[in-house]
Amino acid sequence: MLNSLNKKYPFNDNLKVNTRSISSVSLGIFLFLLFFQPFEVQNPDFNNRLIILATFGAITLVLLCISRLVIPSIFTRAFSEERWTIKKEIIIDLIFVIFNSVAFSFFARYVGRIPMTFPIVINIVIISITAAAVVVLTNQFYLLKKKVQQLETANNEPNATEPVEVPAEIEFESENKTEYFTLFLEQVILIKSANNYIEVIYKQNEEVKKKLIRNTMKSTESLLKNYPEIIRCHRSCMVNKNYIKKVSRGTDGLNLSLFDYPQEIPVSRQYVIKLKEALKSN
Repeated sequence: MLNSLNKKYPFNDNLKVNTRSISSVSLGIFLFLLFFQPFEVQNPDFNNRLIILATFGAITLVLLCISRLVIPSIFTRAFSEERWTIKKEIIIDLIFVIFNSVAFSFFARYVGRIPMTFPIVINIVIISITAAAVVVLTNQFYLLKKKVQQLETANNEPNATEPVEVPAEIEFESENKTEYFTLFLEQVILIKSANNYIEVIYKQNEEVKKKLIRNTMKSTESLLKNYPEIIRCHRSCMVNKNYIKKVSRGTDGLNLSLFDYPQEIPVSRQYVIKLKEALKSN
């Protein structure tokens, strides 16, 4: 569960979309406070009440601009698509909710003269959470729409010769989406089937390590289809061709000797041709 929080999460850095969503949320808060009046501003003058209610929206506007526009423009590397994760998204939204709730409470108490009762505090927190949620949903809708447009463009250009961009890291994820970890291609030595699990054998800090994750070889092979370096050599095994040290012929067929792995890996007859083609292209 905790590993899934480190999964990559797209950060929307489109200035126009962010500005539009932030302005809409801030205006929405003002209109909500004006028409539904979850707390009564203690000011007899209607125009002053309007200014106070509008200031609540302005507070949200300023804090959202800081968290969604100013900070990302300063720390561009930390907010890049390659580094942004679900955990970071939750943290920045939580920080906004806390600061917005505190700012609302102080402004309501000392300017609006609103007594801070428990129901009013709950209303303030709910308004802050709703504001953050609307911004997140708006951004996700924009990113989904952008991805659909990219797919449509790709489908309309079947003869495009541009190579498919392969991620630098391989994301291994369990079938039930509860386990998650990433490796660079050059770390992976081989992948073996282990009943309802796969065993990923990899190299890290000059040490050979193993990781069990619940998944099937079929879905793992589909995951790695854009990585020609990973070759299926047996129904229960895939190897990184860059780790193949020697191909030898045994009594039952071909065997592979790998760097940093002591056991020989058998090659099934159905995979011999694919193995030879992959090694020729190496």
